[in-house]
Amino acid sequence: MKNLDSNRPQEIVIYTNEKISPDFYQPFQDGLFYLSSFTIKTLEQIPSQTENKIHIVILGAHNEMNNLQLSYNKIHFIVPSHSNNKLEKNLNTLIFEHDHSMTPQQALENLYHNFIKFYFSTKYYLDPQDFFNSYMNGYRYLKMHSVLQNDIDYEKQLKTYLQMIPDTETVCFNFSISYDYPSESDYLPLLQNTITHLKYVEDREAFFGIVLSKHSISDNKVSILHLSQEPKML
Repeated sequence: MKNLDSNRPQEIVIYTNEKISPDFYQPFQDGLFYLSSFTIKTLEQIPSQTENKIHIVILGAHNEMNNLQLSYNKIHFIVPSHSNNKLEKNLNTLIFEHDHSMTPQQALENLYHNFIKFYFSTKYYLDPQDFFNSYMNGYRYLKMHSVLQNDIDYEKQLKTYLQMIPDTETVCFNFSISYDYPSESDYLPLLQNTITHLKYVEDREAFFGIVLSKHSISDNKVSILHLSQEPKML
């Protein structure tokens, strides 16, 4: 979590040969006033050098990752799950694997609303360096779980999911809060109570982000992410 920084990325660029619609992109509705552009390009247009942007690569098959000619790291990959998904390249990337029942479009929207948009929060935002620099020589799988805060089983779901996360994995709590919430002093204790359920151990890294959006209070939710060396189980 950080306050505003003039050097933070302000653009999202998606590289894919899959059919993707940007209709879900609503930065003002989501309170993302520091997100200036959202561009979709082909895989052949992946740049040859690092840019101060959030890069997302969407592939139709997991083995396509090893066929890409990449000259830099720090990329978010979206790929379908695969039973034999060991990478040949030692890429410094974050990989979101999705079920085969989910389309690339649905996977992108899932990753965007639970993680990517928190890079551009006006209030408390995530810094990409916190997630890439921790693993200078390797990739990590992004695993996500969301819980509505007005759900009657909120506490139970939260505790159950956090108990499944190994002690060594980096964890991130992303809170989507309605502008209609009375004040910061009202929702911050709720966030703190959520975070205290995480088991803190030596060397564990934990982050959190907050996005204030123009949605109803009933849609307030927390998205829990953790970075794992293990791929998604089929």
